[in-house]
Amino acid sequence: MQNLILGYTLAIVSSVFHTLYIIPRKLSSQKPQYYTLYMSIGFVLSSILICLVYAIKGYELDLTNPLLIYAAIAGVLSMVASISLVIAIDKIGMSRSNQWKNFQGPIGALLIFFIFGEASTTKIYFLFFAIIAIFLSAMLLTIKNQTEEVFDKKGIIYALISALFYGVNALMRKYTSDANLIYEQQLYSAVFMLLTCLLYIAIKDKGMKKVGKLVSKNNFLALLAGIVYYFATYFFITAYKYIQGSIAYTIVQLNTIFTIFFGICVFKELEFKKNWLRIILGVILAIVGLIILMIAQK
Repeated sequence: MQNLILGYTLAIVSSVFHTLYIIPRKLSSQKPQYYTLYMSIGFVLSSILICLVYAIKGYELDLTNPLLIYAAIAGVLSMVASISLVIAIDKIGMSRSNQWKNFQGPIGALLIFFIFGEASTTKIYFLFFAIIAIFLSAMLLTIKNQTEEVFDKKGIIYALISALFYGVNALMRKYTSDANLIYEQQLYSAVFMLLTCLLYIAIKDKGMKKVGKLVSKNNFLALLAGIVYYFATYFFITAYKYIQGSIAYTIVQLNTIFTIFFGICVFKELEFKKNWLRIILGVILAIVGLIILMIAQK
């Protein structure tokens, strides 16, 4: 029972950090690829520091374990998912983009259900009800404010791409978490996220000359996001040790509700007074989608 409570607590804490790591993007005007680059640097620095701390305390790091190939793949997936999410936020805002990204919940849960054998303990048809609820929620929250001259619907596509890659990323994380490679997988994921981002920039910009000319304030915000992202993923993969992966991943999606709150109340992305009914119904459906995924366990 204690392990169950601990697993739920870790997943909830992770959902809070998954909200907080997105907020710095709203304060930064950095181009998506450079923002993602410095975010990955923050992720790498945090991973190295934590590994050093635990190594000093006597923890034996298993940095040559072949299962870490999944963590490396997760790092590549994280880069694509992160840069897609940044683009989506720039185009349609934090509230709306995160609502479409919420599809990562059913995607990740579906993969974990089947590949890790949790399908035998899960009512799969509930997943489809959850997908319907999340889709209706996203549609309700796709609101154009009167102050917006253009509503770039491509942002929805980028948010869905982010959802897909984050969903598969959850599956990769599950492999290394089951082998108790918590700190090692964080390091591998961070390093490969950084390397993939550098490769993307080198191809897109035909070189790395622009990287050294970036605005320091924006770099700091991205670095901060990377540090917060470390703890968001750390608490998430640690929760895997105590509760089913599909449940942990579903609970983490509570960040969608928190993000909507910040987007509306802090950044004024949606006009609540004029759209209060749609917003409330959208939030309710988002919560319903998460509850359905939770009660899908037999």
